[in-house]
Amino acid sequence: MPSTAEHDGVVFCGADPLTVAGGQSNAADRQPVLVDPNSYGKPAATADQPFHLPGPHNHGQASLFEDDEPTPLERSQESQLARGATATLTPTRYIEGGNRQAVAAAVKAVLDLDATQAILTLPLDYQWFRSPGDLDYLITTLADVAHIKAIGLGAGGNPLATKGTVTALRCLISSLDRIALIRTDLAGLDAYAHGALFAAIGMQTGMRHIKPPGGGGPSTPNNRNVTTMVLHPQLMDYFKADVLQVRYGKLLGLLCHCSVCDGRSLLRFGHNYSDQEEADRHNIATWLPWAEDLQGATAGDDRIEVWRQLCYDAVQAHQDANEQLRNPDAFKAPRWLKTWAGLPD
Repeated sequence: MPSTAEHDGVVFCGADPLTVAGGQSNAADRQPVLVDPNSYGKPAATADQPFHLPGPHNHGQASLFEDDEPTPLERSQESQLARGATATLTPTRYIEGGNRQAVAAAVKAVLDLDATQAILTLPLDYQWFRSPGDLDYLITTLADVAHIKAIGLGAGGNPLATKGTVTALRCLISSLDRIALIRTDLAGLDAYAHGALFAAIGMQTGMRHIKPPGGGGPSTPNNRNVTTMVLHPQLMDYFKADVLQVRYGKLLGLLCHCSVCDGRSLLRFGHNYSDQEEADRHNIATWLPWAEDLQGATAGDDRIEVWRQLCYDAVQAHQDANEQLRNPDAFKAPRWLKTWAGLPD
């Protein structure tokens, strides 16, 4: 979650993150760099194979250091460091809801890795946050793990859309030390406000949560190849570019004063690569000041209150926008935003 210089960082992800990181690590200006192994689209994690590893020895992680020859898991970590990573993310497969054996296997394997260098990646299906027993299991199992735990949420749609998920995620974050949230959206700011070490907010939709194995990529409108998502500054939510154009029509310009837009209208964006790239930069320029506000607040209740007030104002802004548009149904505050604002789920 970048903000001021000492907090900046980048997580490379996508189809070939190692190659991208190797080609751009020098441009990171000595900021922290992580490489997302992108192991989530493979078969789901099992007790025998919690990780996606190269080579024929893709299992048996219980004996990581029995031989002098580097194990597949060690090679995975070394390849990230060789491409400029500050620390390493384990290539953990997607963990289906309630698969406690897979979590236990991943935890057992990572205990042999250097806790100052290796981060335990846990791509968890949102169903983990639907069962109090499963949530308690995660908290108990991870409590004594010295490594940073990087949580990612998985679902076919938005994992925060299900009742209770936001509250349960907060509970996990606030109950553990050395925890982070990756592959996320503005939920990363909520996690940071409630004690996470860091958060990695994805530039595009496919990087803002994890798809289950076989879940496919994000849909595109009218079979076009690009979907431009725009972060509405007042509403604190992402919208497709054409949705904003339809809802605002020609009545309002929806001017934005972020460092990228500089007073131009958010309705200018279309579904093409150049507009998507500029919208991505607008999105970062929009949430960056919120991150800086959180980092400027004292950790704990003060930081939580700063975040709660930002979200409460955004909930109220939905009503203001509807009044401006003279359409009471134009915008509805999403469940997660209301929960962040301290309103009933």
